[in-house]
Amino acid sequence: MLTLCQYGKNLYFSRLLGKKGSWIQIRRQVGIDRNIIDDIKKGKKESFKIFFNDFYPVLCLFAEKFLRNEEQSKDVAQEALIKFWEKREEFSELKSARKFLYIVVKNDCLNILKKPKASGDLSEIEEVASESFLKQHIIKQETFFLVRKAVESLPERMRQVVEHSMLGLKNAEIAEQMGISPLTVHTAKKNAYRKLRETLKNVKVLLAAFF
Repeated sequence: MLTLCQYGKNLYFSRLLGKKGSWIQIRRQVGIDRNIIDDIKKGKKESFKIFFNDFYPVLCLFAEKFLRNEEQSKDVAQEALIKFWEKREEFSELKSARKFLYIVVKNDCLNILKKPKASGDLSEIEEVASESFLKQHIIKQETFFLVRKAVESLPERMRQVVEHSMLGLKNAEIAEQMGISPLTVHTAKKNAYRKLRETLKNVKVLLAAFF
């Protein structure tokens, strides 16, 4: 599986398209449990583990847009998810939970940047604190989340081919690593591309970055 940074730094997104409700449709397609917040609210730790694994990489990348420091971003993302768990009884839907997490991450990042030892100057802090910056990067991370889930939902061979391709490997190199022919790699890529386009048809994603 790709690491957090490999996923985030090899995907390139444009802004979302879509009608009202398209998020729900896509989330269903990529297998996101609509009842997971109810389960977490009841204190089911296994559901929280699934939620954590889904949103931790998204929040890490979101925090890194502010901090430009991977280790600090990981800490901020983890703390935000812990705060969510502690306040889990206050949430009844995924939308409010996501909003809470993004706000917590943003505020924690700004607090770090405002500390005397932080490297950012005043103009940078004002930029990342702006509403437009927040909306822009929330859209990017939500798109990243949906693409990641879509890739994970592919059949095993297709998923492996796509992930190797995202790391910059050529067909011959992928074939050698997986013990299959370059033609099989080419076919798997083609089929994966078709499946991803179908799953993500309501999101304008630059899939060319995969291949």
